Amino acid sequence: MMTPRAPLVKASSHLFRRQKRAVLAFLPMVAAALLMVFAIIAAQTTIWHLHARADRETQAGLNRIALILADQTSRSFQAADLVLKDASDRIDALAAAEGTARPQLGGEVLHDYLVDKVKGLPQVANLILIGADGIYANSGREWPVARTSFAHREQFRYHRDRSDGGLFVSEPVKNTYDGAWTIYLARRLAAADGQFAGVVQAAVRLNYFEKFYASVALGEGGSISLRRDDGTVLAHHPWIEGLVGSRPAGHAAASETLDDPARYVAVRRVPDFPLVVSTALTKEAVLGSWRQDATTLAVGTLGALFAVVLLLCVLYREMRNLRRSEVLLEGQNMRLESSERLLLDAQRIGRLGHWFADPARRDAIWSPQMFEIAGIETMESVPFEKFASLLHPEDAGAFLAAHREARLNSEPFTHEHRWLRPDGTVRWVRFDSDPQFGPDGNVTGTLGTVQDITDRKEAERAAEESRARLFDAIESVSQGFIMYDNEDRFVLANGRFQEMFPQLAALLVPGMRYEEILRIGWQFGLFGEMGADFEQWRARMLAWHGTGEPIENRYPDGRWIQFVDHRTSDGGVAGIRTDITEFKQVQAALEQKLKDLEKSRAELEAQKQELVVTSQDLVKARDSAEQLSKAKSEFLAIMSHEIRSPLSGMVGMIELLRDTQLNEEQERYAKLAKESSDSLLSVINDILDFSKLEAGRISTERVDFDVLDLVNGVAMLQMPKARDKGVDLEVIAPTELPSWLSGDPTRLRQILLNLVNNAVKFTERGRIIVTVSHRELAAGELELRVEVADTGIGIEAQQQSQLFTPFVQADTSISRKYGGSGLGLAICKKLCAMMRGAIGVQSTLGQGSTFWFTVICSLGNPNVSDAPPLVPLTGETLDILVAEDSPIIATLISTLLRKRGFCPDMVKNGLEAVDAVSRKNYDIVLMDVNMPEMDGMSAARAIRSLPGTESCVPIVGLTANVLAEQRDSYLAAGMNDYVSKPIRPDALFSAIERWAVRADQLGADHGRSDLRLVQ
Repeated sequence: MMTPRAPLVKASSHLFRRQKRAVLAFLPMVAAALLMVFAIIAAQTTIWHLHARADRETQAGLNRIALILADQTSRSFQAADLVLKDASDRIDALAAAEGTARPQLGGEVLHDYLVDKVKGLPQVANLILIGADGIYANSGREWPVARTSFAHREQFRYHRDRSDGGLFVSEPVKNTYDGAWTIYLARRLAAADGQFAGVVQAAVRLNYFEKFYASVALGEGGSISLRRDDGTVLAHHPWIEGLVGSRPAGHAAASETLDDPARYVAVRRVPDFPLVVSTALTKEAVLGSWRQDATTLAVGTLGALFAVVLLLCVLYREMRNLRRSEVLLEGQNMRLESSERLLLDAQRIGRLGHWFADPARRDAIWSPQMFEIAGIETMESVPFEKFASLLHPEDAGAFLAAHREARLNSEPFTHEHRWLRPDGTVRWVRFDSDPQFGPDGNVTGTLGTVQDITDRKEAERAAEESRARLFDAIESVSQGFIMYDNEDRFVLANGRFQEMFPQLAALLVPGMRYEEILRIGWQFGLFGEMGADFEQWRARMLAWHGTGEPIENRYPDGRWIQFVDHRTSDGGVAGIRTDITEFKQVQAALEQKLKDLEKSRAELEAQKQELVVTSQDLVKARDSAEQLSKAKSEFLAIMSHEIRSPLSGMVGMIELLRDTQLNEEQERYAKLAKESSDSLLSVINDILDFSKLEAGRISTERVDFDVLDLVNGVAMLQMPKARDKGVDLEVIAPTELPSWLSGDPTRLRQILLNLVNNAVKFTERGRIIVTVSHRELAAGELELRVEVADTGIGIEAQQQSQLFTPFVQADTSISRKYGGSGLGLAICKKLCAMMRGAIGVQSTLGQGSTFWFTVICSLGNPNVSDAPPLVPLTGETLDILVAEDSPIIATLISTLLRKRGFCPDMVKNGLEAVDAVSRKNYDIVLMDVNMPEMDGMSAARAIRSLPGTESCVPIVGLTANVLAEQRDSYLAAGMNDYVSKPIRPDALFSAIERWAVRADQLGADHGRSDLRLVQ
């Protein structure tokens, strides 16, 4: 332990001189013999006393020097470690300022910083940055650096494989730059997400310690050694060739030469590092004079027998030799004091002070640098109360509590806090303390250091303020802002971006890659109109990303957003998102007005001609209907066939077209064609349904059904249309509503679907609420009431009475804008009447409408029937014959079947169908009803009259005729089932699956076969 008191060697020399004078004064010349004996005994006692004192003082001096050298060595390594930590913080600050998650290690700014730090540390030869890939990235000696791999170095592998690794001290190596012995201190660099980003290491010159140890100058026979815990020699004075870097056998680091009787040795561990410092003096150098005196006394004892004069001479020589020993000890003390001054100067340069506290007292001995840091006058010892008064009031409580706990547990303690100096200035300090233990394991004192880290704290605060200003600037931007790093990983997005894209912002996580964001956006439809092919869209977005070219996206809610992504200097991307909806709305309004002006005259003329033609056709149709009911039925059958047949081809071909690879424009055209065909089919179905109702050919059925499943199914069917318009669709049903009812679910679904479809059609914004309720009646029946309320355009009071009249709409402008045949509500009214119910409306123009209907049902039972097993549809299991005269329909059916793995046989009329069945056993026959030469019903009768098992083949009719008497005629002709045109793939394959498995069950009596309608 180093203290400001005078060395003990000086006190011992004064004692020696006093004893010498006493001996000289006591000499009785008159009693030579007695004087001789007394002198011999006194000299021998004195020599052995000096021998023991020299042992103690030499050992204590070596211990003190070893402690000081260990402390200074620790400070030297701590200074290098502090530079490593500061470099790591500096790299993180640069990465944050550049907006990147992974630091850029090869820049010139970092090189200049490393050069500046190397200049301030004489013990450091170089500061080196190594990237995460092990490549030499930067240094404090040269720039740019050659691409060299450090991946094999132990310090790189240590930090790469450990995320919690601290400071790493390497084995000594000869560096390739100047061949000097060097050890490396290394710390881990981490990216913003905690991933390994590289290593920062300091090359520490071992000859720095050798030169420093040489300056201590223990004298002749003295040596100083620095070793690792495993015994590897790092530095040694005086220099011994081949010793540095070796690990001498039989010498552990902690016990080097302790058992050597020819040497004094002191060993101290270097605080916080796996190193030890040892100091040694040969006993020959310390006790040489003592041995000479011992020899002289032996000779003097023998010579005392011959002459007192000889005794006096021996005593004189003894005093002269003791004086020489005193001079040697005083010289050694002076060298120790010089070493202490060097250590104090080094601590002053590093703004590092040390202190020692005795556990038996409440004060501590401070080094001069401690007083300089605290800004107080130097004193011999500092009471604990004086030290506590320096603590900043805001930090005192936490520091004292943590320090008290460390003292109670006898543990090392580290804490960063503020000191409030007497002049009012505040300094940040790092406080370290380490309890010292005696041989018995008890605490003998506490050794600690205090380092001024105010400059580092100021730098950290400045970096944090710069980061905050950058974030404030980004948040103040009126456009949406998003940033990616140079590996296209998400970094941050401002508040405006989160307001513009709340769903996407909720899914974003720092570190998420741009391609992953694209995939999530595609899955949830968060990027507006993206097309049908994800891979093509993703490739376009990746090619556009970072080019600086603007693109415009339209979202389902009507917004238009402009995207611009700019590449930054470090390889990252900064994206700007601007809402251009108002601009687009103005642009669209201008374009629409131009189009409206251009079309107005042509539309008016076309409407006039259309009204004339429509009026003539309606008059003819009405006259024909009134004249003959039969003619009406035939007309409906012909119209059904002539319209549904080409429509079947059109719908089917559009479906096939949409299953192929289309670009975005083609997909849009196909979608429009599909919507047009669906609208046409809806109009035809309305006309046919109304005609059948007028003719009394529709009846209701009574089956058990789940009313909530029915209502929710209709809502789910209309949900996409409502969502596309930004309209909320909601179903409300009381808990007391019975789950199962008995009635006609098909007609109920038809009524509800019509009302909900109208609500979605006439509602541009707001919401649609479907409310289900019931009222119990007598005889186990109940009245089911359904209301469909919307916030749409509403209906004037004088027009509401016309809503349920056939071919009439509230306003002709509605028909032009929204389309429709004007039959839907009339059909709903007749169907409600058939089910002993009613239908009505309450509406206010501009505020919305509420349509309601009631039907009479009874309580039903849950349907627990199991679905029939399905036969795999593969071409290896079924032989199918298709009879169809229309090339378009034949192509459609053939394509659908081949896509399912079938290889059907195709014929063009009934004669060819009968001939094919007579020659081959088919699993099923798909038969068009209207064909040349022989129609489908005649062909069915002919097949049923064939001999053998071929007459039992299932026959499924394909027809556009859907009147009740026509279905009976198909059954009478021998058909088992039929599929209505236009043909839908699911209906077609349902019929095939249903009848193919029954092929071996059909008997010869086909008149008992069930006829099913598949629509």
